[in-house]
Amino acid sequence: MSKKIFSGVQPTGNLHLGNYLGAIKNFVKLNNDDQNECVFCVVDLHAITVTQNPKKLKDNICETLATFIACGIDPEKSIIGAAEAAANLL
Repeated sequence: MSKKIFSGVQPTGNLHLGNYLGAIKNFVKLNNDDQNECVFCVVDLHAITVTQNPKKLKDNICETLATFIACGIDPEKSIIGAAEAAANLL
């Protein structure tokens, strides 16, 4: 029986070593385990609890998604996306 895993990261700006060691490194490990069905997202709607520059927020969302892939999360094995995009499907 597979495990279903959902986790997200706020698009607060440039990701740093703490983001990598605390979350993304574990995301990659979970992604590579064939027993897991993973969804990793940018929780962009959480970021709008404070005033945001819309262009900067969009850039941060794209950068965070690109970082997921660059760090080794395989979009063929896991779902990767932004929460707003999923909310628009409902």
